[in-house]
Amino acid sequence: MKVAEVIAKNLKELQDEFNLNQTEMGEIIGVTRQTFAKYLDGERVMDSGKLYKLARYFDKEIDFFLSEKTKREKISFMFRADDPENNFDDKLKNKIAKKFKLYHEIIELSDDPVKDYLPEEYKLKIEGNELNKKEKTAIEKIAEKQRRYMWVDDALNINIFTLFEENNINVIAQEIKDANLDAVSAYSEDKGAYIFINDSRDIPEERKIFSAVHELGHLILHRDQYSKDINELKYANTRIKDIREKAADHFAMAFLVPAKVLKNYDYYFDGYIDLDLIIEKKKEFGVSAKSLIMTLNKYGYIDGKILGALFKKLKEAGYDKKEPEPRDYIRKNEKLFALVRKLVIKEKITINKAAEVLNISVLEMRKLAKKWKNYEYRTA
Repeated sequence: MKVAEVIAKNLKELQDEFNLNQTEMGEIIGVTRQTFAKYLDGERVMDSGKLYKLARYFDKEIDFFLSEKTKREKISFMFRADDPENNFDDKLKNKIAKKFKLYHEIIELSDDPVKDYLPEEYKLKIEGNELNKKEKTAIEKIAEKQRRYMWVDDALNINIFTLFEENNINVIAQEIKDANLDAVSAYSEDKGAYIFINDSRDIPEERKIFSAVHELGHLILHRDQYSKDINELKYANTRIKDIREKAADHFAMAFLVPAKVLKNYDYYFDGYIDLDLIIEKKKEFGVSAKSLIMTLNKYGYIDGKILGALFKKLKEAGYDKKEPEPRDYIRKNEKLFALVRKLVIKEKITINKAAEVLNISVLEMRKLAKKWKNYEYRTA
């Protein structure tokens, strides 16, 4: 197939993927509708400058335009997202998929022995609009097993992002502006499990922590819900959405505040519980005030009436959407940063590629590389 024909077919695929007409596509690269039509018909070869413009605009690699579809690897990640119709479109999916792919390339280049880990999958049969006692108990046991596997059986206030990466759940944190998205997860049989966190400073760290564990819950409990096709990410009905989200929420609460650890705090919560106590203890548990209140209700320390009263107090104090006494910002992407650093020192990766992976400028990356290569001592 001629180059013009290959480019034409891939331009048509891109146009269909983002539902744009010829005029809109032409505006992106500064040509008329008539000129773009000639590119689509294969009458004219699009020059490299315009191809790079499209690649940057749609977060595609240049190879997307120059190779035949049958020879081009499609995105192999299976995605899930909460309320994808409003929170997760094709452009954002492709952007995050590219981040995951770059991360995997770094893992492949590294001496990390585990390249494609997936957490154990559990297929629970959950029915109805609410989780019943049996279902909650099953989810709690799964969360407890995951904690044991990660060697944090009785620990509290854990750095979840480091913990997950130590256990080969790959986490990427980056700010996504103007997006109603906290987190999204994806997996691939040959690339492993990935969680993306919106690292906006407007989102409390407590919420990011909960979102990360919530996504792990989905990876474990709802792997059949993931899809490559953005249109298939939309829930079939509200009931399924609600019950699966409740299951992932329950997993997150059970993972972050296990019942057996909470028992050590019985003397605090056996009696009068006010907002001051919640704010004090949520810091020890490393969770949000709302999560701790919900957990206390879940394990029977407070009833629905007290739960409602505490939520009302939070709202009256101005903490309906904000977090009271939020924890400091947690550094993330530590594993990715360490892997890139090692590859740069060994000159197994270019400066440009390292800058792309770490989402920093080439100039900043050059300064970092110079600093890294001028180290005085080498560890064994």
